[in-house]
Amino acid sequence: MRKTDGQNGTDRFSMQQVSTLRPGFDLAALGPALARLGPAKLGAMGVVAAAAILAVVLVARSPQATNGLLYAGLEPSEAGRIVARLEEMKVPVEARGDGTVMVPAEQVARLRMQLASEGLPRQTGAGYELLDQANPMQMTSFMQRIQRVRALEGELARTIITMQGVRTARVHIVLPERESFSRDAPQPTASVTVTTSGGQRLGSSQAAAIRLLVAGAVPRLRQEDVSVVDPSGIVLAADGGAGAVAGRIGELRQAQEHTLQKSVLDLLEPLVGRGKVRAVASVEIEGARTVARAETFDPMGQVERGRQIQTEAESSEDGRGQQPVTVGQNLPNQQTGGGANRSATNAQRNNETVNYEISSKIEETTREPGAVKRVSIAVVVDGVAAPDGSVQPRPKEELERLAALVRSAVGFDEKRGDRVTVDTLRFIPDEGAGSLASADDQGGLRLSTTQMTLAALLLLGSLGTTLFLLRRRRTRLRRLAEELAAAEAAAAAEAAMALDPMEEAIATVGQDIQIRISSLNALNELIDTRPEEALAVVRAWIEEGAPA
Repeated sequence: MRKTDGQNGTDRFSMQQVSTLRPGFDLAALGPALARLGPAKLGAMGVVAAAAILAVVLVARSPQATNGLLYAGLEPSEAGRIVARLEEMKVPVEARGDGTVMVPAEQVARLRMQLASEGLPRQTGAGYELLDQANPMQMTSFMQRIQRVRALEGELARTIITMQGVRTARVHIVLPERESFSRDAPQPTASVTVTTSGGQRLGSSQAAAIRLLVAGAVPRLRQEDVSVVDPSGIVLAADGGAGAVAGRIGELRQAQEHTLQKSVLDLLEPLVGRGKVRAVASVEIEGARTVARAETFDPMGQVERGRQIQTEAESSEDGRGQQPVTVGQNLPNQQTGGGANRSATNAQRNNETVNYEISSKIEETTREPGAVKRVSIAVVVDGVAAPDGSVQPRPKEELERLAALVRSAVGFDEKRGDRVTVDTLRFIPDEGAGSLASADDQGGLRLSTTQMTLAALLLLGSLGTTLFLLRRRRTRLRRLAEELAAAEAAAAAEAAMALDPMEEAIATVGQDIQIRISSLNALNELIDTRPEEALAVVRAWIEEGAPA
C-alpha cells in the first residue's frame, strides 16, 4: 500500500508539475510556480529583467546617429568622384539625386578637410590657372585676351558662390575692342546668372553686392551696366539699378512694417494678455529722389559794402554879341564894333553811390528713396470676460490709453499724416491654434516615439526569452517525473509476478526499499546534474506529504 501511495504520490507530483507548467496556466498559479523556481533562477530572471530595462532606458535616451551635409548641389560627375573616394575610405555615405552627399555628422569637418587636400570637389569654372597652363609662345594676342577674360569670369564666379544662399553662378563679360580711328572707347558690359539653394530668391541687397563686385573687378565697367538674373528668367538687377532699387524699397517696407507690428505686440500683450491683441502696420515709402532748393534774403541785415562819390564841374562862354569877320576889317583905319552881348556859364554836379550787402540763406534738401512718408497702424484688442462668461467691450478710456501708448511706441507724427486706430472686438477661439502652435513639438516627438517603439520591442524580446526558458524547464521537469513514475511501475510489476504471497510481502518491503534507494540514487544524480530541479522535486514531495 505504501508503494501504491508512493506511486500515487509520484503520479500526483507529475500531474501537478504538468498542470502547473502548461502553456495556458492561470495567473493565480504564477506565484507558487515562481516560488518553485528557487532563489537562483529568480535572481537570474531579475538580473535579465534589470538588464532589459537598462537597455531600454539607454536606447531611449541615447542620441541617434544622424547624417550631416557634406556637399550639396554637385554635378553628377563630381558627386560620383566624391562618393567613390568616400567608399574607398570606408565611410558610410548617402548620395541623392540633387547632388547632395551626406555622411555621419561627427565626420563632416574632417572629411571636408581631407577631400579638400585631395582637390575634391573640383572648382566649377576655370580661374587664373588658365594663364598658368597656357604657353604664351603658342598663343596669339586674340587668344591671350580671351584667356584673360575667361580667367576673370571664373574667378568672379568662384567669389560669388561663396555668398550665402548661392549655389552656382556664371559670369559673362564683354570687353569690346576700340575701332581704328575711333574717338571714344566703348563701355564694357557684364551679366551674371545666379542659382540659389533651397528654392529661395536672391535678395536685392545681394544682387547689388554682386553688381558692385563685378564692376569693381573689370576696368571701366559701370555698376549700372551689370545685369543679374536667375535661372527662371527673373531680372534681379538691371537698367541702371531701377530693379534693385524697387526691390530694396519693398524689402525696406516689409522690414519697417514687421518692426512696428512687433513693437506694438511687445507693448500690449503684457497689458491685455497673450493672444488677445492683433496689430497690422502699413508703411508708405518714398520711392523717388527729391531735391528741393530755397534761397531767402534778410532785408534787415543789410551792411554797407562800398560808397562812391562823383563830382562834375562845367564852364562855358556865349559869343553871340561879336561882329562877323569881313574883308573890310582888313582895311587901315577901320573901326570895329564892340562885343557888348558876350555871356559866360558855369555848372557843377555831385553824384554819390552807396552799395549795401544783404544777407541771404540757401537751403537744399535731398530726400533719398526709402524715406517714410506715412505710417498707419490698426490695433484690435479682445474684449473683457465678464463674470457670467460673456465677453464685454473694453471701455473707451482704456482704448484711449492704449492708443496713446501705441503712438509713442511707433513715433507718431501728425504732420506726416500718420494714423493709429485702436478698437475692441470679440476674438473667435481658434481650436486648431494649439495644434498649429505645437507643430514643432509634434515633430520633435517623432524621435521619442521611435525610441519608445524600439524600447518596447526590446522589452517584448526579453519577456519572450524568459518564457522560452520557463517552457524548457517545464519540459525537463515533466520528462523527469515521467521517467521516475515509469521506473517505479516497472519494478512493482516484476516483483508481483515473481514472488508468492509470503515472499510478496517480503519483496514488497524490499521492493519499497529498492524503489526508495533507486529514487534516492536518481535524486542524488539529479542533485549533481540539475540541483535546482531536484530541489523543486523535494519541495513537491514535502508539500504533498510523500515519504522522504
